[in-house]
Formats: sequence, structure tokens, C-alpha cells
Amino acid sequence: MLVSAVLDPSAFDKDCFDDLYAIHAEDFLEGIWRNGVLIIDKGGKLQGALYRNAKCLPSKEHQSQILLTEILKTKSVAVHLVSLSNLSSMNLLDLMYHLKTQTKADILILGDKDFEDLRFTSKYGDHISSLSKYRDSDLEKDRQRYYDGLGPIDAYSKLDVDKIIIRSIRFSKRLRFYDKYIVMADNTSNFLNGIKYILSLWRDHGFFVSHQDMGAGEVEIFTGTEHIREDEVGHPKESKLARRQENYQKVKQGLMAWLKKEAPQWWRLKVFVKDDPDGIFHARYLETQHAIIRIDRGFDLFNQDNEFRRNFFTLNTAESSHLKECRELPNATL
Repeated sequence: MLVSAVLDPSAFDKDCFDDLYAIHAEDFLEGIWRNGVLIIDKGGKLQGALYRNAKCLPSKEHQSQILLTEILKTKSVAVHLVSLSNLSSMNLLDLMYHLKTQTKADILILGDKDFEDLRFTSKYGDHISSLSKYRDSDLEKDRQRYYDGLGPIDAYSKLDVDKIIIRSIRFSKRLRFYDKYIVMADNTSNFLNGIKYILSLWRDHGFFVSHQDMGAGEVEIFTGTEHIREDEVGHPKESKLARRQENYQKVKQGLMAWLKKEAPQWWRLKVFVKDDPDGIFHARYLETQHAIIRIDRGFDLFNQDNEFRRNFFTLNTAESSHLKECRELPNATL
């Protein structure tokens, strides 16, 4: 549900900014802020050029300056171009081309001059756009569709749902799953099947997850359990504790067995069972480094025929403080 772009610094040259151009620039930046990522090089060459141009924007473009700066801090993905040895001497257009092709980013956004110079160059293909035409691009239409919501997932083919999830997780080094009922369910295998499905897509399509030296592959599960009141004693308390432990072991062992067999050996799993006496932990979410996706009925994604159940995926970045609150709930006694 995220779009990815490589951005040409010349697209933010101060001399470009007439009123119409400024609208395209701000729309592009706001779109990336809502549900996108910018691809930059780990060496900082592209990022440095973008920072310099942002600082030089006209004072009336203060909002664009702020947005570009914040995106570079929090919504960018730094890529190490391992196959290239001459990065320091490489010009920015070549660097951007390699970033786009290596990451398979959706689009390369160019300044008007660079776009006119390259639009008929076969090497760049169809996936380039000038910033001055961004509002009317297919990518912006797709981005808006992802942002607005896609309707029930059972209305889509398996391939289309795969693509929606891959877009959401591709550039993340960690995944967090939040679902209060995973450990409380009568049949935890239904939830595990949904989580394994998402992890399989991450394993096969995640940009970083096969790179041990980049610290990728952290999987965290946050779930809840039956609350035990302070005045509960005897058999009722013992029964709840036994159910907690049994279901926790099912979840942890089920995922550990899958990870050991199916994932790179450096992937790490943590399962947190939270005590939630005030009932704040309810909705279900998948959190990546750049997106929060509310999953309407949780990770019990498939019916008995292995078809998708009725479920809705909705981008919900405003819930970050709520998820932090859930993570900070006390751990339940196991």
C-alpha cells in the first residue's frame, strides 16, 4: 500500500517554482508522507543534494521545504549499492538510475530538463516522470487508491492481495503484528497461518531481509490474554494461567518451527503477551517501519478452503501512539 520513488534533486531547484509547479511538488511530497518512501543511497550523495536544494527553496515554499526535510529523516530508505565501486565520482543521474533499477522503485521523479533529456532514452523505460506532471501520473492515481482504502480483500485475487501486502512490507527491516486474540483463540493455527503467509511474502520480496549485515528480519508479535483479577484464586486462576501458557507455547513453537525451516537463520522472533485490565488493546494491526495497516478481523485471513475471509486492510498511520501504548502494557504472567 506504499509507493516508492527516487527523486532527482534538480526537480527542487528554486528556479522551477512557479505557482503550478509548486502545487505538483507539494502534492508529491504529501503523497510520499502519507503512504510512500523515498529511495536514497547509503553513502548520502543523493540525500545531501536534496537537503541542499530544500534549504534553497523560496520562502513561500516553506511547507515543501519542511516536508522534504522530514521525509528524508523518517520516510526514506537508504540503499547500499554493493555492485558499484565508483559512487563518489558517479553523476547523480546515473546514481538515481541504479537506485531505481536495484530497488525496483515505482518511479524516478525528474526535473523538467532531465526529463526532456531522458524521456526517449530506452534505458530509463516508462517509469520516469517529471515533477511538473506528477499530479496526473498513474502512480499518483495508484497511491491515492491505496491511501483511500481498497475494499474487502476477498474481492481480489490472491495475486493482487500478495501485491498489496508486498507494497506494505517490502522496504521494512522489521514487522510487528498486533492482535489481542492470538493467544486467547480456541484455534491459534488460523492466526498463525495468516502470519506465516505475510512472513513468506516478506522473505521472498523484502528488499533487506536476505542481508544479515543490515540487521533485518526482526519479527515481533504483540497479543493479549484473559485478565486475572487480583481477587481470583484457586481453580479459576489456575485454569486461566494454564490456558495462557498452553496457547503461548502453541504460538511461539509454531512460529519458531516455521522460521527455522523457512526463513534465514538470523531472523529473530519475540512474542509479547500483554495484560490489559482496562481493555485498550483491541484492534489488529501490521506495523512496518513506514506504515501501519489496520486489519479489520485480524490475521485469521483464510477460510477452510484457503480462500480469503471478508477482511479490510486500511492505512492508519495516526495509530502509532496507540500501538506504543499497547507495547508498553505490562507483560502477563506465564
